[in-house]
Amino acid sequence: MRYCPKCETLNDNDSFFCKNCGFPLDEEVENYNQKENPKMKAKRSKTKVKNKSRNKTKVKYKNGNNDKQKGKMSFFQSFMMFFFILLSICALGAAAFLGYYIYQNSNIEVPDVIGYTYEDAKATLKNSKLQAEMTEITVTDEDEAGTVIKQNKKPGSKVMENTIIKLTVGVLDTKVTVPNIEGLSLDEALNLLNKNNVKYEIVYETSDQEENIVLDQSIKANKKIENTETVTITVSKKQETQTNQNDDNVQEDNQDNILETDNETHLQN
Repeated sequence: MRYCPKCETLNDNDSFFCKNCGFPLDEEVENYNQKENPKMKAKRSKTKVKNKSRNKTKVKYKNGNNDKQKGKMSFFQSFMMFFFILLSICALGAAAFLGYYIYQNSNIEVPDVIGYTYEDAKATLKNSKLQAEMTEITVTDEDEAGTVIKQNKKPGSKVMENTIIKLTVGVLDTKVTVPNIEGLSLDEALNLLNKNNVKYEIVYETSDQEENIVLDQSIKANKKIENTETVTITVSKKQETQTNQNDDNVQEDNQDNILETDNETHLQN
């Protein structure tokens, strides 16, 4: 490896000319400058000057654009920072005002109205500058029917004026479930109907089955009905024999004869 005596560029050992400036590596710089044509020197110097001027112009142009872009970006960033700071201040001010408003108005204590009738509870809440809203729920206990079972705001808690307090009021369930009584004895069927608070009506029907057995029910089993509805149950009875009927007829004739005799005796007297 050897250096170019003119531009000091590192070249290979077997190179005859510099790979950067083209200077012959075997000659000295002074000898080369003397041999070189003056016209070529002038032309080369002009070319160098032009290239330098072009390079300088390009660099200056690029630097100018970068400066402008940097200026625009810095202005935009400053504006956005100012905007976000202003927005944050407004948000904090609104939150502070809202908190103060809630603090000033949330000073009403919720009364305990559980166990009251809805009308009494509504009047109590109205006296405390609160409003009531009813929600019904089905109950089986008669004591809970028509009374407030639950309220959505705990008694003693603080709320704002005219806050709506939701009251859960019990409504008695008037529906009853009809049991399956077909095939049961009359006593068993009646016990089951009474246990389920189902009203019933008994109709007898002659049948070959054992006496006092439920043959049919007018409403199907497991159906829910109003507690005012009546279920008709058909109960079996034995068929009367002919002998019993004849005996009954003889007894009726004897009774008629006795009455006639009594009447004749009475007339004779």
